[in-house]
Amino acid sequence: RKPAPSLLHTKKMTKIIYITNSRIPTEKAHGFQVMKMCEVFTNAGAEIELWIPKRFNPIKESAFEYYGMREMFAIKKIPVIDLIPLYRLFGAFANFVESISFAIFSISKLPKSDDYIVYSRDQFILCFLSFTSKLFIYEVHSFPGKPVFYRRIWKHAHRIVTITSALKDKIAEHGIDKNKIIVARDAVDLAAFNAVTLAKEELKIELGLPKDDFLIGYIGKFKTLGMEKGIATMIESLPLLDKEVKMVFVGGEELEVKEYKSLANRFNVLTQCLFLGYQSYPQLIRYNKAMDALVIPFPNKPHYAFYASPLKLFEYMASGRPIIASDLPALREVLNDKNALFFKPDDAADLARSIKMLKSSKMLGLHLSQQALADVKEYTWDKRAERILDFMKTNYV
Repeated sequence: RKPAPSLLHTKKMTKIIYITNSRIPTEKAHGFQVMKMCEVFTNAGAEIELWIPKRFNPIKESAFEYYGMREMFAIKKIPVIDLIPLYRLFGAFANFVESISFAIFSISKLPKSDDYIVYSRDQFILCFLSFTSKLFIYEVHSFPGKPVFYRRIWKHAHRIVTITSALKDKIAEHGIDKNKIIVARDAVDLAAFNAVTLAKEELKIELGLPKDDFLIGYIGKFKTLGMEKGIATMIESLPLLDKEVKMVFVGGEELEVKEYKSLANRFNVLTQCLFLGYQSYPQLIRYNKAMDALVIPFPNKPHYAFYASPLKLFEYMASGRPIIASDLPALREVLNDKNALFFKPDDAADLARSIKMLKSSKMLGLHLSQQALADVKEYTWDKRAERILDFMKTNYV
């Protein structure tokens, strides 16, 4: 591949058009991640435009209001054929039409000049761009089931950003030069977490949580891409634990909450479960800090085992609360035996064992949480943006 224009090999300002086929603002974590990256790219000196589809959105606040950010960059809404509100009628065809129309309309609106680079997580956009001379960066968050359809995008990308080392290695196995792939794991806003200074006991009272119980928290979406995230394993561990152990699940959609309540009822532990729907980002921070321990209960499936770098991982670390996590390679890229407790994935009994260990030893929890707080300083959004921008500007052989 020819060297990139001087724009990417100098310290002068870089113009980035970040294109994402996402309804923003959205309740899903990826929306926050996209907005945060645009913010920190701007802080690092880049000129940013965020392009999103002009879709029906039940959230009426602006993206900046919703995410509590200053209006630092431009957001451009691209027209699409939005059949998604009619998903029950059209099924997957609705998503396909919206995605293709967004890609076509976005490509048609790109400037003719070459003084910018496209940054995206969307394969449809980048597939179209791979047939042009436009420079683009592909941020990859999962490995596709049919990689043959993605090789062209990987090959023609100026740079590839992956969120785990395993994902980088997997892409490289398909003949892609490792030197043009950077691992940039997700990150956290440490200032936002540090701003919440109330003690755990005070937060429990403020949030209406049982203050005398040992609270095990799961904060975030209940499912990803329709896949279970291990909440069932958490519920199944409760019969093996004392009654004063309660589990707090924050971030579920209505149907998911109903499903897991039914499961808890079958195990006769519904009274030990508290299910809460989506919360604003400031409230999520407070729920994180109100827990006695936080769990990442991912099952042993390829997506979670090798390719997932969830925002909750870094938010848990920044919360100053001890972490219990499934023993999976992707999580081991950040966590270790000094900053977390591990249990066998999908093993409710082993999860119960880890919870009992933390409950019986405050000192263990303190050591783990303090080490996690120290380690998470390497995973800030600002540092992530700076690393990616520097990588964009460097040449490779």
